[in-house]
Parts: sequence; structure tokens; C-alpha cells
Amino acid sequence: MNFNMIESLKKNPLIAAAQHENLQLAVDSGVSSIILMNGNLNELMGQEFQNCNRKKAILLHTDLIKGLSNDKEAINFIKSHINPAGIVSTKSTMLRAAKKKGLAAIQRIFLIDSNSLKKSIESIRENDPDVVEVMPAFVYPVIDIIKKEIDKPVVLGGLISKKEHIIDVLRGGADGVSCSNSELWNIDIKGIK
Repeated sequence: MNFNMIESLKKNPLIAAAQHENLQLAVDSGVSSIILMNGNLNELMGQEFQNCNRKKAILLHTDLIKGLSNDKEAINFIKSHINPAGIVSTKSTMLRAAKKKGLAAIQRIFLIDSNSLKKSIESIRENDPDVVEVMPAFVYPVIDIIKKEIDKPVVLGGLISKKEHIIDVLRGGADGVSCSNSELWNIDIKGIK
């Protein structure tokens, strides 16, 4: 799969943060792509996942997939045997290895204070991910600071529970929104920005 996360976000900035149990619902929704937040290697090797993987771009949150270590061999296995559109991780090793294998790489960061913002920007510069996912979404007032420091699309996620949150985040400058609330996966957000 040749997946371009930036083009995907331009078409639709909504990303489903799905559990294995509602993966099919995410695939059938209007989101541009899916971050699979859980699962194990047996499930990922199964026919059900592979069918979903052919229908919509799925990125594996490798920090949360059971049966994987956080090293480049895990990425080699993922690329060879699962072949998702990409990965999401907080781990530098995983992000760099994924990029070398041609997988989209989303670096997830958590902002709790100005020091975590500074360290996150340094880490993003070192890892050079395709996209940065910032959590929680309500830090959107600092998107301008992040975008001045890095030249990457910024997706916000976490604690999104209604359409108004998505609107606020997108109008605040986010390039995309990741959301686990399946009731929001089909909302119409054209013309929000």
C-alpha cells in the first residue's frame, strides 16, 4: 500500500482511533484513515484484519499491540507480514525504522507543560515523522507554537466527545483530529476551517 498521510488529511481530517472490536465500523465510516489502538499479532495476521486493511488505510499503534517489541525487527515483521499503511508510536526506534521501510510514521506526543512541549519538539526534529499527533486535543491553543518549530502536519486527539470539539480543534489550526467516539466518525466537517 502506498499511503500518503498528508494527502489523506487534506481529503478528510478525521481519523478513527479504533479498537479491534470496532475496526469494521471504522472501515465502513467516512474517516480518512484509522489508528488501530489495540490488538495482537494473531488478530493482525488474520483474514478479518487483512480484509479491513485492503479497504482503508490502517496505522498500527505499535506501543499498544500485544506481541511486539519496540525494535526494528518488529517493524520488519509488520512490513513483511501485515503491511499496514503505517504506524503510530511514541518510540523513536519504531518511528525511524518504519520510515526506512516506507511506512507512514505518526509520532504521538503528550503535552502537560512547557517543558514537555520543548522536549517533544526536539524529539520530532530528531525522528522526522510524517505527522505529529498531539494529546490531549484541548492543547490546540499551542498548535501555532508547534507549527512554527516543525514543518509537519499536526493531528490532535484525546478527549474529543462531540462535534464542537472537532470544530474547535480544526479552527484552532490542527490538520486533523483523531477520535475514538464512533458516533463522530461520519460527521460532515466540510468548510469548517
